[in-house]
Amino acid sequence: MPADRRLFGLDRRTLLPAAVVAVLFVFTVWVMPAINRAVPVTDPVRAGDVIQVGDVEFVPAVGANIATGLRQGRPDVGNSYPKIAVVTYQGTTFKVRTDDYDGTPAQLLEQIKKNNEGTRVDGGGFRVNGEPVTIVNADGDKGVAAHYDSASAVGLVAAFVFDGTGVEIEAVGPETLADSVGEEVAAMVQSVQPVSAGSGS
Repeated sequence: MPADRRLFGLDRRTLLPAAVVAVLFVFTVWVMPAINRAVPVTDPVRAGDVIQVGDVEFVPAVGANIATGLRQGRPDVGNSYPKIAVVTYQGTTFKVRTDDYDGTPAQLLEQIKKNNEGTRVDGGGFRVNGEPVTIVNADGDKGVAAHYDSASAVGLVAAFVFDGTGVEIEAVGPETLADSVGEEVAAMVQSVQPVSAGSGS
């Protein structure tokens, strides 16, 4: 190979691609985690916190950030709770939405899939992987859930119906997720239930 195409014994044509790979590696291994640690948690969840969404409640993971929604016992000025709540935890977004609904959890999940609503990632749609499965919350109420993926993320979409109230649950995160984070997300799904008597507003 001509000398003018070599630098320190290396082919100059391979230096740029190798540098790009090295930069991406550094960004993924060191920079992204550092950014994640540096992003402030503005409304951290503490032990004992319960989020109320309309007439439904759930227990967020301790250390999660409340992006949207209200703690139980702290309604808005109209003494009510919004019908949507969002918490973020270790790179995962967990959303709960409620509304009037008189069908079954399976029908609600099918409607969510058809509408492609509440599970849009970066403006794109999702694709459900496999058949929906039955899930059970802490009170023994049955719902349905399905895994999905999109162009940039993976997640879980689930549905419960409690006495005329439909509940849509969406958990979205990166393709690789720590086992502990997955366990916390599963616990949040199982904690979704109607507001207990004497709780909330």
